[in-house]
Amino acid sequence: MSVILDYGPWFLGLLTILVFVHELGHYLAARFVGVHASAFSIGFGPELFGWTDKRGCRWRFALIPLGGYVKMQGDADAASAGHDETAEQPGGLLSASIGGRALIFVAGPAANFILAAVVSAIVFMTAGQQITPPIVGGIAPNSPAEAVGFQPGDRILSINGSRIRQFEQVADIEFTAAGTPLALEVERNGERLTLTATPDISKFEDRFGNAYERGRLGLYAAVPAKIGRIMPDSAAQSAGLQPGDQIISLNGVAVPTFREFAVFVRARPAQVIAAEIERDGQRMVLDLTPAPTTATVNGKEQVIGRIGVSAAARERVQLDPLTASGAGAVYVWDMSGRILDYMWQIVIGLRPVNEIGGVLRIAQIAGDTAKISLLALITFGVLLSINLGLINLFPVPMLDGGHLAFLAIEWARGRRMSERAEEMGYRVGFAMVIGLMLFATWNDLAHFQVFDRLQTWLG
Repeated sequence: MSVILDYGPWFLGLLTILVFVHELGHYLAARFVGVHASAFSIGFGPELFGWTDKRGCRWRFALIPLGGYVKMQGDADAASAGHDETAEQPGGLLSASIGGRALIFVAGPAANFILAAVVSAIVFMTAGQQITPPIVGGIAPNSPAEAVGFQPGDRILSINGSRIRQFEQVADIEFTAAGTPLALEVERNGERLTLTATPDISKFEDRFGNAYERGRLGLYAAVPAKIGRIMPDSAAQSAGLQPGDQIISLNGVAVPTFREFAVFVRARPAQVIAAEIERDGQRMVLDLTPAPTTATVNGKEQVIGRIGVSAAARERVQLDPLTASGAGAVYVWDMSGRILDYMWQIVIGLRPVNEIGGVLRIAQIAGDTAKISLLALITFGVLLSINLGLINLFPVPMLDGGHLAFLAIEWARGRRMSERAEEMGYRVGFAMVIGLMLFATWNDLAHFQVFDRLQTWLG
């Protein structure tokens, strides 16, 4: 219940915006091809309030705010699964050509991608694009990077032929590349050489408590020990750390990079650390006490120290409108590929299925990112919009991709599928969607230890 109360409003706010944009894409495409929309709904179930416009479309807000739909003339239900006798009349969905109907169904996901690209571009123009130079600052002991001879100061130029402009790209690529050899072209002392390393599998827990498996090379960026964000109610906040603080030393030991700072803190759970910092040109000492946290390190559970901070961006570059527009589109394209790669690894068993999260976990992340900053919440919203667009394109009946698949069959056969075949397809699709939602919710309940608490309560 606390998850719903604490995080629900942020999640529902984000979801409402994304659903509205998605359904607006369908609605505008339908108007463009001459199909009448009889209802535009945010949410499902009984109507809370609404109005009817001059075109006869009912704009409504419904009781269950976990989605939405646009009902076209002739639709038997909100999912366009089946049609009545008005579907082939002027303004009906089936009166449009195959191409027109395809445009209607693809417009929803396209609207989500466009929204993500536009918002990303605005962020790049205003807050700037975070850029960390692709220079190696440290190498993890016994890591694939150490095994192939990486050295601090190496500048990574490309990975498998793809140009690397910032260190964030290295982290994104290795995330889904466990067990896949990567050819990294580096520059060292003015000379170029290629090092081939295969990321191993590493288990880690993000700041929101979600556990994942990821590929790991063992490379760390040359990022100074400067504080960026501070989590609410964290050990860092209690100690008085502030964004922009430069860490000079811990217990008298110099820590020039954020990596060294993090390693020092992780090794000292519940121990008081004398942190010398520099703030606005003045030095002071703060007492830090890392909170003990259980984490999986190299396949083993360990208690580590955590203070709840992230590194300050090495550089934020504000882009001009044209460059930002291109960067926003590239970001959406790259992130779509990584998300699909991640999903495929779950399908083929390279990743555990308990990484599939549902509404509760998404709500938790939305609430936590909102507590960090507005920029963090916007960034999460962009990722959620991309995910919504991709998932709706899956060729599953009930989803936009399923409608597109049926249209492809209709085009190939020269006639529509039989009503019985379509109905069976929609039933299978409905079962798949509901099954996935139930499975994701089960994972969420396990993640929040609901079953453990029930077992304790029941004795």
